[in-house]
Amino acid sequence: MKTRILVLATLTVALVATPLYAGHGHGHKRYRADEDVIITRARVVDVKPIIEVVEIPTERRECWTEEVEHRGGRSSGAGMVVGSIIGGVLGNHVSRGDGVATVAGTVIGGAIGNDIERNNNAATRTRSERHCRVAHDYYEEERVSGYRVTFRFHGETFTRRMDHDPGKFVRLKLRVGAAFD
Repeated sequence: MKTRILVLATLTVALVATPLYAGHGHGHKRYRADEDVIITRARVVDVKPIIEVVEIPTERRECWTEEVEHRGGRSSGAGMVVGSIIGGVLGNHVSRGDGVATVAGTVIGGAIGNDIERNNNAATRTRSERHCRVAHDYYEEERVSGYRVTFRFHGETFTRRMDHDPGKFVRLKLRVGAAFD
C-alpha cells in the first residue's frame, strides 16, 4: 500500500513539475527552482479594491463670551475709620465734651461706616468672561485596505487578498511534494 502511494505521488509530481521545469507550464513562466520550491506566476483575471470606511477624529476649539455676575468684595476698613471719626466728632459736639458720648459716637459711627462700606461692596457687578474648550468631531473617509485578486493557474481560478495591486501577473511559490510528506 505504501509503495503504491509513493509511486502515485512521484508520478503526480513528475507530471506537474515536468512542464514547469521545461518552461511549458500552460503559459506560466518559471523563475527559479530551489530544492522543493518553485517560483512561478499566474495570470491575473480580476482585481477589486477593498474599501473600508474609517472614522477620522479631529479637534476644534470653541470659544464664547458670557456675562458673569460678581457680588461684593472685601471690606477695606475705610468705612469704619471714617464712620468712627464722624461719630466721635458728632458725639463730642452733641454732649459738649462729655467723654462717654464721644466714645459712644465713635463706636456707633464706626459700625455705621462699616455697614455702608459693606452694602456698597455687596452690589452686583457684571463682567464679560471668555471661556474656551476643545470639541471632538469625527468624519468618515473611504480608504483602500487591500485588493481582492483573482488569478488562474493550471486551469483553476483562485482568489486571494493582497496588500497591493499585482498588475497582470501574480507570483506564486509552489512547494513540490509538500502534500506527500
